Amino acid sequence: MIYISYCTKILTVNLSEPHEGNYIEKRITLKSNRVFLLKFIEFHNGCFVSLSEDLCKIGGVHVSVASNNRTQSARVIPNIRDPVFIKTLSEKISLMINGIVITNFNNKNPMSLPEMQEIMNEVLKLLEVKTTD
Repeated sequence: MIYISYCTKILTVNLSEPHEGNYIEKRITLKSNRVFLLKFIEFHNGCFVSLSEDLCKIGGVHVSVASNNRTQSARVIPNIRDPVFIKTLSEKISLMINGIVITNFNNKNPMSLPEMQEIMNEVLKLLEVKTTD
């Protein structure tokens, strides 16, 4: 237990809930030699997925919510270079987990279709492993 005191109020945080296996970090090197850093954080009702080229940066942010095989999405911060890719990735993941997905995507240059497919395949492989656990 951690006790944090704010003047007269005391906040109690219980860290007994297991947190193993809910965070994955992976380096993806594409055939074109572009390198993306993938960070995946899993929650009970969704996940956070971050993809950054070369350095960990915040880029375009997209939120998708899936329920009963339907998605609703919102673009929080637009990605100028590949807006369709981040939306597609976010919606596909939300449908797979049937929950909330917050997706961050930062890239230096626009991506080609084969590069998008490579990244999508890597993320989906990761999710398939997580959903079979």
